[in-house]
Amino acid sequence: MKILIKNLANIFLAICLILAITTVKTFSQTAANLNQYGLAFDAPDAFNFKGKTVAFYGLGWYNEMPNTPPMAYFSGYSGIRFFAEGQPRMLMDIGGNLSLGTSNPLSRLHIAGGDERITLGEYNNSNDTKGIYFPGFRDVLPNYFGASIESTPDWICCGGFPATTGYPGIRNMGLNFNVHGDVAIADSKLTAMAINSNGNIGIGTLTPRERLSVNGKIRAHEIKVEAANWPDYVFEEGYDAGTLKELENYIKINKHLPEMPTAKEVEVNGVALGEMNKLLLKKVEELTLHLIEQQKQLNEQGKLIKVLQEKSSAKE
Repeated sequence: MKILIKNLANIFLAICLILAITTVKTFSQTAANLNQYGLAFDAPDAFNFKGKTVAFYGLGWYNEMPNTPPMAYFSGYSGIRFFAEGQPRMLMDIGGNLSLGTSNPLSRLHIAGGDERITLGEYNNSNDTKGIYFPGFRDVLPNYFGASIESTPDWICCGGFPATTGYPGIRNMGLNFNVHGDVAIADSKLTAMAINSNGNIGIGTLTPRERLSVNGKIRAHEIKVEAANWPDYVFEEGYDAGTLKELENYIKINKHLPEMPTAKEVEVNGVALGEMNKLLLKKVEELTLHLIEQQKQLNEQGKLIKVLQEKSSAKE
């Protein structure tokens, strides 16, 4: 019985609300210093939008185009504030800026306070790409591509998804940063930078094999590479630099210096700058030791030649 009475009461309130809306069409707030509720249709403070009368304070539905469903108009003189549980949750100010969690939006979209994250999409097993898109500028094609930041799903584990084994895969998300690549092509999209799900970053490549992979030239004022075990030990007492004869034999057989990578290895794996600089310095220091040893030998030979010259002169 209580439920029946409650349902009848709700029906009665709904009928009253419908009658109020359909009969009281001109109730409006016409002064900025008044605070009262109302539905405005043709109020004294109305303005014109696309040939339709809209109140500064009001809610209405209007057909902007013939033979099309009406659009809802929600208007506020100094902006629109949205409430939930008695608290203001969202605001659109007079300039069109939209804010969540603040009454003073500083940009077209301003999120402040509490959870300031923005989530695109939902948790599901779809393979859809999600992202942020920036339209391009073109007088012929209004949807011409400009730039975008897109998520790229990456299925791993257990044979992918859906797996033939029946086990679900694990989806990691990477990010692609895309720009317009060719001015001669209307919808040319080029991935300028990619961040894979393992954290590797690629510039000019979608498959970075290191923490940063660049397919192209790099220009900088200075590059500092951290290194350890710098080869000052070459000059320590007792270090064996080998002999020049041993070095000659090694070069004849291997066609490169000891410890240095071959041309094929460099072509496949590249060069680690820090390690290469250490090896080059080590070879320079070893060559320096050889030069010092040769200079000692030359000095001894010079002394011997001088003695022989003096003996030869005495005999004459």
